[in-house]
Order: sequence, then structure tokens, then C-alpha cells
Amino acid sequence: MNIDFRDRGPGRLSSGIPVRYGAARRPAPRLRWLLVALVVSSPLLYLLWALLRGGLIVESTGVVAYDTTTTGAIVQGTVREVHVKETDSVARGAPLIRLDNPELDGRIRHQEQELARIQVEQDQARQRAEREYAAAQREIVALERLIDSQREWATEISRMVEVGVATALEYHEALARLEEARGRLSAATTRQEEADRARNSGDPALRNQSEQLRMALEIAREQRQYLQIRADASGEIVELHVRPGDTVGPGTSLLTMTRPSAPTLTAYLQPADGLFAQPGRSVRVELPDGTRLPGRVANRPRLTGRMPTALRPFLQTADSALMVDIHLDQRLPEAMSAHGLPVSVEFARGPEVVLSRLAPLDAFGLGAGAAAADALE
Repeated sequence: MNIDFRDRGPGRLSSGIPVRYGAARRPAPRLRWLLVALVVSSPLLYLLWALLRGGLIVESTGVVAYDTTTTGAIVQGTVREVHVKETDSVARGAPLIRLDNPELDGRIRHQEQELARIQVEQDQARQRAEREYAAAQREIVALERLIDSQREWATEISRMVEVGVATALEYHEALARLEEARGRLSAATTRQEEADRARNSGDPALRNQSEQLRMALEIAREQRQYLQIRADASGEIVELHVRPGDTVGPGTSLLTMTRPSAPTLTAYLQPADGLFAQPGRSVRVELPDGTRLPGRVANRPRLTGRMPTALRPFLQTADSALMVDIHLDQRLPEAMSAHGLPVSVEFARGPEVVLSRLAPLDAFGLGAGAAAADALE
């Protein structure tokens, strides 16, 4: 079907179906193009805003921290259980990590068995000493009677020698037998003393061996106590360095946790803005929830450190920054008293910032810094 769009007028209708016709009108898509332009130019607008803000305000990122302590392994072992996770609050003495050391457990069992064996042998030695003591006692009694008899006989032989009935040789033989009996008595007395010590204290060699084993067993048991890692003080778990199945040795770091202390605030300031870090200078600290707290620079920064990646501003490329200690004039809210809390610290704003930004131009002889200072004054 053909449609003729020319205006024929009422009198010029030919055969066909009449169709109403009007010029098409479509609104220009201005709003859509404005939105597209805004989206495309938003990075440039953000860059311009950041540069303008950086020229008027000196601020930096900072972090709230508490004193931390690192818990390490004292003995070798394998991590069997980890009772905590990061950000957990623990009390003093709470179990943190349990290690396993089969070699240490086997050594303790062997030493306990050896100690029990020595104890049995020591009991047997005391029983032998008891029998030796009784035998020596009987021998001493018999020798004492013999000595008394030998002494009387020697005295009798001495009188017989005087009257000529016995010879001097017989007298000397009687004295020799008497001395022999005395020697046997002395030896029996010595054996009795040794047997008495043995029945009270046991065999000396076994006693020394038992003492050495007891010392080794005590050390091993003390080492086994170190397999259970407990909190030295109350605090929060900051970071876990191990997981179940890891093998650790003496000195291996297991976890890091906070300990009771006052919070500290460290701001990471660009070295170019170091002139705003004079001790006592007032600053303003903004917390993540929008709360603003007054503070001041505690002391002159003496250290530079690597700024944490999570705290580095978008446009900052330098890694190192001045570490500025900030003293808060008000206490942190309880909800914001967290280790590692990121904050924003404002050191200065306004004309003095502009002057500090223009000051380097004087070094090139441009004189813009002085002109700007005069204009601001």
C-alpha cells in the first residue's frame, strides 16, 4: 500500500483511506548527555578537588594502637589446636594454642619407667642392706666376746712368762691373735655402718642415677606444660601466625595480642609538611564514625616509617612518611577504642597552608610566594 504524505486538502482526496498526518517532534536528549558527561569527567573533577583541598588543608591518615605482645613457642611441637581467632577478647590464663610433641611424651614415659625400675632395685638394695646390717651386728657381738677372751688370755700368758711357765713367743702370739680380732671387729663395724646407710638411703649408685632421672623428668614435664599456650594478660587477638598442622620450634612467633595499656595515635605525615608537626601544635582527629576530637602533637617526629598500604591516600605515591605521635585531649569513645583503628588527622588549613605551598616557588626566583603572602595580609 502506498501512502502519500503530501497535503492534498479536503478537496483533493483521491481514492484511498484518509490518514491524519503531523510533523514528528522528539525532545532533545539533553539530560542523558549531561549524565554521560558528568560520569566521564568525574575522575578529573575528583582530581581537581583533591588538588584544591591539598592546597588548603594539611591532613594525614593515622592509626590508633595499643601495646602489643608477641607470644612465641618455647619448645618444639606441632600445632594441634587453635582456641582463638583474630579480634577475640581473652582473659589472663585463657588457653590460646595447644601444641603436640610425641617425642617429648615418649621421653617422659621412658623416664618414668626407668625411675620405677630403679625404685624396685633400690628397695631390693635396702633389703640386702638390712640383712647385711643384721649379720654385721651378730659378727660384732661375737668378736667383742672373742676380744675379751683374747685379752684375758694375753694377761694370763704375761703372768706365766714372769714365773717362767710360758715363753715370750707364746705371749706375742696371744697379742697377735688379740690384734687380729680387733681388726676383724673394726671391719665388721665399718660394714655395719655402710649397711646402715644403705638401708636408710639406698644404694649410692642407684641413688645418683635416680636423682639424675628425676631432674631430667622434671625438666621434660615442665617442657610439656609449655605445649599449652596461655594468655599472660587480658587483651585482644591482633593476628594469628600459625594454623593447625604447622610445625614450630623454640622462638617461633605464634600470635600477636594487645595488652592493657593506654591507646596511642600515630599520624603518617608527608615529609614536605613536616613544618606543621611542631610539638604542642593543635590538631583535629576525625574518627570513622564522624566524631572529631581535639589533640596536639606530642613531640617532634624523629622516625620515618613505611605507611601501611591500607592507610595510603589515593594520590600519594611515596611510601615513607613522618611518624608523628598525637596526644588526644579527650578519651576515645568506647565504640572506637580498637587496635588498628584508622583515623584522619588535620594539622592545618587556610592561609598558612597556602603560604607553605607557595614558599618553594621563591627558591626558583618566581616571587609568587611573597606576592601571595602580601595579598593574604
